[in-house]
Amino acid sequence: MHYDVVVCGAGPAGATAARELARAGVKVLLCEKQKLPRYKPCGGGLTGKTWEELEPGWEELVEDTACRVIFYHREDDPIEVAFDRPVVKLVMRERFDELLVRQAAAAGAEVRDGCRVEGVVEEEPWVRVYTGQEVLLARVIIGADGARSLVAGQLSFRPSRALGVALECELPVSPSVLEQYRHSLLLSYGNIASGYGWVFPKGDHLSVGIGSFSRKVKDLKALFQQFCRRLGLPVSPEAYCRAAVIPSALPGEPVLHTCRGLLVGDAAGLVDPFSGEGIYYALKSGRLAAQAVISFLRGEGDLRSYSSSVQNELLPSLNYAGRIAKVVYSLTPVIHRLVRSHPEVARRLVEVLLGSRTYPELWHYLRARYRIFR
Repeated sequence: MHYDVVVCGAGPAGATAARELARAGVKVLLCEKQKLPRYKPCGGGLTGKTWEELEPGWEELVEDTACRVIFYHREDDPIEVAFDRPVVKLVMRERFDELLVRQAAAAGAEVRDGCRVEGVVEEEPWVRVYTGQEVLLARVIIGADGARSLVAGQLSFRPSRALGVALECELPVSPSVLEQYRHSLLLSYGNIASGYGWVFPKGDHLSVGIGSFSRKVKDLKALFQQFCRRLGLPVSPEAYCRAAVIPSALPGEPVLHTCRGLLVGDAAGLVDPFSGEGIYYALKSGRLAAQAVISFLRGEGDLRSYSSSVQNELLPSLNYAGRIAKVVYSLTPVIHRLVRSHPEVARRLVEVLLGSRTYPELWHYLRARYRIFR
């Protein structure tokens, strides 16, 4: 089979790219190795800037809306930041991803789930894509296949570093416990090196997790159980828990294209190094990739415009988030005391999540006022 574009991976980045390409009249195949819908270990928090990247229909999936964020240090000394408007809207990733795939199919993309890409060979004027059943020919391939991207490895991209790990659990709790967490995000720092724990309310349960941006953390499951015990949250044997790798962007100006290939989302290492949030960057990079591919297929340039767009539109935010993370995660007790004394710091951080402020703005604010950021 011949396609203009094969997209490998049907997460937010891949589905967004496929949708935008199909709308432009491009013959596109969206491949997903798992059967859809599939579970994805993720807190499922959609931040304010993410809402702007989404099409109508997603709000029907919202299970809870958080209007306040509670910061803890080792499950103690809470600092609450409340807003009169939503900060984060919470969804189940399997339902959210399925919606994006349906939107891509409605736009005209061919969708195949249970379709594992096993090999990719770039040879002008095609890319050969090997699945378990056949060999596909495409003019362009988009690697949207996650932190351990096969496409990245097959096309000899410089690999993104595996920055860290996370463990997330959909935790059944009683209605009274669930009510305690309604409309709130709980973030606890200091209980794991270079990371944090979280509790997000969903429709009938809690999404509880712990993650570290360090590759040196050992026995994540024991740390997770300790985190839950301190909060008084029982982890039953029936609780569904999954681990995930947190990738990181390459330093400098990463090259995310070849002659006929692109990387998007986690496959490109586009994850916030402070919060671990990746959905916004997945949606945005998927859209940028589609724009670059459409121009390429029309003979209006090559795919390097995609790498340039990522460098200009996404990397500045990620780089400043990394600077803030380096200070915060190395000095969490000091930072918590600073926020206790200066609550405006926490408010500005949450406003970055809202999209009303940016990481560069936050960095310059902190650097101008507090010596530890200089």
